[in-house]
Amino acid sequence: MNSIHHCLCVIAISVASSIVAPAIVRADEEPAAFWEFGPEEATPIRPVGGIHRDVPGPRPPMFPDFSVNNSAVNFDGKGSRFVFDDPGDDSPFDFDNGDEITLEAWINIRDLNEGDHSYIIGKGRTGNPGFSRDNQNWALRIRGLQGEARVSFLFATVPVQPQQRNWHRYTSLQGFRPRTGWHHIAVAYRFGEPKTMQTWIDGKKVPGTWDAGGPTSNTPAIDNDQIWIGSALSGAAGNSFRGGLDSIGVHRVMLDEKTLQSRFRRVGKAPDMESISTEMPKLGDLESGKVTVTFHEGLPNHDRWLYPEETLPPSATAWSGRSFLLDQIPLKYDDWGIRASWKAPVLVRMAADVSLPPGQHTILMRARGMARAWVDGQLVTMSKPLVGAPHGEEPITPVSPPPAPGHRPAWHRCQEATGQVEITASKPVRVVLDAIAGGKRFRPEPGELTLAVRLEGEEAFSVLRPAGLSESPFPLTDTAVENELRRIESTMTALNDTTRRQAASNQDAYWNKRHQAAHDWLAANPSPAVPSTDQPTTNPIDAFLQASTQPVDSTQESPTAPKQHQFFTTVLPILKSECIRCHGEKDKGGLSLGSRDLAVLGGDSGEPAIKPGDPHASELIIRLRSEDDDMRMPPTGKPLSEEKIMVLEKWITDGAKWPEMESQMVATESAALIGDTAFIRRAFLDTVGVVPSENDVTEFLSDTSADKRERLIDQLLDDPRWADNWMGYWLDMLAENPTLINASLNSTGPFRWYLYDSLRDNKPIDRMVSELLMMRGSAHDGGSAGFALAAQNDSPFAAKSHIVGNAFLGIEMQCARCHDSPYHSTSQRDLYSLAAMFARKPLSVPKSSTVPAGFFKKSDRNSLIKVTLKPGEKVTPTWPFAEVTGAKDDKSLRALMQRADDPREKLATLITAPQNQRFAQVIANRIWRRYIGAGIVEPPQDWEGNPASHPEMLEWLGKELVAKDYDIKQLARVIMTSQLYQREAIGQNRDATPEQRKFNAPDRRRLTAEQIADSFFQATGREMDVEPMTLDPDGRAATSTRNSYGKPNRCWMFVSNSNERDRPSLTLPRAEAVIEMLTAFGWTADRQAPKTDRETEPNVLQPAVMANSTLTISLTKAADASPLADLAVEAQSPQQLLDSLFLRFVSRRPTAAESEIFLAPLSEGFADRMVPEDQIVLPQAPPRLPQVTWWNHVRNDANTIQQEIASRVLQGPPADPRLKTAWRQRYEDVVWSIVNLREFVWMP
Repeated sequence: MNSIHHCLCVIAISVASSIVAPAIVRADEEPAAFWEFGPEEATPIRPVGGIHRDVPGPRPPMFPDFSVNNSAVNFDGKGSRFVFDDPGDDSPFDFDNGDEITLEAWINIRDLNEGDHSYIIGKGRTGNPGFSRDNQNWALRIRGLQGEARVSFLFATVPVQPQQRNWHRYTSLQGFRPRTGWHHIAVAYRFGEPKTMQTWIDGKKVPGTWDAGGPTSNTPAIDNDQIWIGSALSGAAGNSFRGGLDSIGVHRVMLDEKTLQSRFRRVGKAPDMESISTEMPKLGDLESGKVTVTFHEGLPNHDRWLYPEETLPPSATAWSGRSFLLDQIPLKYDDWGIRASWKAPVLVRMAADVSLPPGQHTILMRARGMARAWVDGQLVTMSKPLVGAPHGEEPITPVSPPPAPGHRPAWHRCQEATGQVEITASKPVRVVLDAIAGGKRFRPEPGELTLAVRLEGEEAFSVLRPAGLSESPFPLTDTAVENELRRIESTMTALNDTTRRQAASNQDAYWNKRHQAAHDWLAANPSPAVPSTDQPTTNPIDAFLQASTQPVDSTQESPTAPKQHQFFTTVLPILKSECIRCHGEKDKGGLSLGSRDLAVLGGDSGEPAIKPGDPHASELIIRLRSEDDDMRMPPTGKPLSEEKIMVLEKWITDGAKWPEMESQMVATESAALIGDTAFIRRAFLDTVGVVPSENDVTEFLSDTSADKRERLIDQLLDDPRWADNWMGYWLDMLAENPTLINASLNSTGPFRWYLYDSLRDNKPIDRMVSELLMMRGSAHDGGSAGFALAAQNDSPFAAKSHIVGNAFLGIEMQCARCHDSPYHSTSQRDLYSLAAMFARKPLSVPKSSTVPAGFFKKSDRNSLIKVTLKPGEKVTPTWPFAEVTGAKDDKSLRALMQRADDPREKLATLITAPQNQRFAQVIANRIWRRYIGAGIVEPPQDWEGNPASHPEMLEWLGKELVAKDYDIKQLARVIMTSQLYQREAIGQNRDATPEQRKFNAPDRRRLTAEQIADSFFQATGREMDVEPMTLDPDGRAATSTRNSYGKPNRCWMFVSNSNERDRPSLTLPRAEAVIEMLTAFGWTADRQAPKTDRETEPNVLQPAVMANSTLTISLTKAADASPLADLAVEAQSPQQLLDSLFLRFVSRRPTAAESEIFLAPLSEGFADRMVPEDQIVLPQAPPRLPQVTWWNHVRNDANTIQQEIASRVLQGPPADPRLKTAWRQRYEDVVWSIVNLREFVWMP
């Protein structure tokens, strides 16, 4: 400022270099420092963050003691501050007992939240390294309390006794409202004498109290930490001042009352800055027939509108609607097209010109938070801000009554506000609706934002539509609103797709360069030649398989075939699973069991592991039967079962024959090709994850063209449902593990949405994986950054390294988390080297992830477990798998990177570069396995010691993936168009040895849990009517605290509903009906570790769930207005109805035997199955129940409400009243019987 009555001007602030150092004096008559903000001048003090100079300060005529051009400084908050170094020991800024202090400032508060403690100026408590956290020597602050700004003084003391409170805060009992212009504040105090404390506001001494820590005479904390203006605690938002500052003084005396009274002189009353403008925004011309919706992020607060001096942020994106109805905002993406977070609060502005007849009409507005509506320039109605709630204890909100009979009621905690508007002319009027979505502690969602009108003289409300739209009136009813919400969802998805793909195109040039480099590498490292065969084939896969296997007469069998079969089917699997993992390639103890000769030779003990003919003298059997823990084999896990030991004993007794594999042992004759009905069902399930519709099947069967299978494959590969079908596999493989309640072990963010977007956009797999590993976007709103999270894990990046090695490199490192792998060549250092690359810095092994030294003292035998990495030892970011993968960290790699100095990008590039042949082959093997039922390498996640059955074909598939720019759909097409894929599923490749794995046929596969349940909904035509996956449906928590995962429409979208509190109030009954079926067939939402294979063994729950579960009973019911009911009503004959049911559920027509069984119950009463129209009684919907949420779930009624919902779910939907009960029940029995055919859950 340029003060008239202050002659001392010590500080000037500039944008570039901050401020000049204050004059430092010891004389009592002058301040220790006094900052006035005037001309620019280079200084040693540093600005940090958003600081703006040359803003108007206190000026005449309101403040006559200041110059007409007086300037102040504005702080944005968020850690913006000025930093001044303390001169050192015994400086003028050090205050001890007996020292007097006065702190004063002129302040203009723009924002102050309830509970904020915004710093004006303070010494210490900066968070700087080398200083205690409790080192506040003094501080002048503003505290938000009861809607007022209270003056606060804070300091810390040196504790005299242990556990003694050493923070002391004095707060004024009076204050002023923020946003009321410039105010002068001051505190005065003599340290050690609490009764001397004074607080001043606008030249008046106001009472106060020691409200924290109480009064004290203890010595204040003193050190050489910095003086900060505008913030503290490393720039914490809640401690950062937002507004203007001027004339800040630090005095080493308690200024007398006359002086402090004279500091403030104002002419007139304080300005009422909160008198927000109510003028309708001027928006210019708007497109006819549309509601223009713009979204403006980064508003100052969710509980107020902008002040006159503030500017509305520019629109971040826009969307056009057909009515004043909106329940969502577009998704936010970063510049790679990865989901990011909105900077909440977000202003949602809807505007259109609307035709209303003359008259006085009622406007109804519904909004979750603050909103206001204008009609024809008149501010008609407003709603209140969204407010938080206590955890669990909020009263149950009653159900809102509809505004008129038959109308849609307002949803839970959705505000309703009404107003009157007078329309005088018959012409379109401008309508504008502003609503604030979300906030710093709330999800940016608008709720069901609605603007409706009841015309004068009418009873019904209609949702407002724009003029020029040739649509019928939009009644405010459930049916009309829900139909429009579905349309909004569709158009919003299209906008999100366009926005995402446009943003992602920023990286296209880089990935084009990457793929050109891959083509160059392929030119130097060509694929194996596709072999020529005796049998004509156009598919390379069939050529490779035909070349590797010559058909034989399977009826001819050698004399040794039975014994060979016994060895390879019973003995060798036991040796492989229990012994060869250690005594195979790794030769533990000098013993190898990779062949009979090596086993007879023995190991370091000198004893033969196998003595043919004498199992009791064979060291293998002696160790297997030993009860001595130091002798027993295997050394870890459960002992071998008696049944398995007896198999090995009999084999040794018979001479321990280890025959060579003979072709007669393996079925090499190719299976027959499947028919069209089986093919279309298999193709649909393998691509889009659901059975084909009745029309799909009939059209395909009637098509006589020779290439119809290839055309169907191409059609399905282009279907957006392709992404849905792959999601469950990716979520398991990458251990995506979000939670509804509280984070548990290895909980992640919902990076499912990153995967889903990538699959829908058909991102090349090298790009998709690279961007996943870069962990970008929002961790909680669906970005790949969610992959970085691993709750309650002492080394999250080590956990991610295990997942990545497992998923993309075929390297199993689970054991390496705590020690070197006993059954693999990987070490703990290998795992933490990858983790350090993820972390972009050296990492050390936490003590909790280290095998304690005492473990090795418990046993005299040499432990299989080795620890070569010392606890606390730093591991640098290093790539350990050059030899295994072929990818090397060299100069050629740098050419493929955008930032060569980023270890995380280096890791992503090393994994996905074309030189890494392992990556392309692992992906190819995983895709192959999904379609054929067994991998060329088994298991897909662990390649060590597991050779490929067809190495040349696998190399060709990997390089074909690279050649097609890593497009997995192209590789899927190659596999699906092969004769192998289209053969009968009678193969036994999954459990075979590599030598036995001939792929003469695909393996039989059961449908995944998601495919079963999704196909159930598809076949019945019913929508997935379940709750949104959230316990916070009203959006009153940040996504990092209580997230919402949306309302599922495919089964992969469910998340864990585990409820360790065992409270019905925390259940989602409709969702749990679906989850029950999913769980029975191997689905799990608690993915604490990566998983390639789910549990697929049959269990008693599966037939029980298919027969009697809540979901089965509901979906097989001819429910009111359901597709199954319509099918029965519209059927022309029992045979046509039966054909339709079979085509819908099992993709074929019934056999003669099936028709004979099922036609009888359908034919009985078929002609008279309909209830006469005048006797139809439409079912009435049950009364709505209050919403149970996280915020009210502890209330007594919450359990009762959710139990009532569970009861309704169990009862199922009401039956269709058009069908007579007896015939309908027989019809439902037929549907139930078809669903329970075994083929419904098996891939044909």
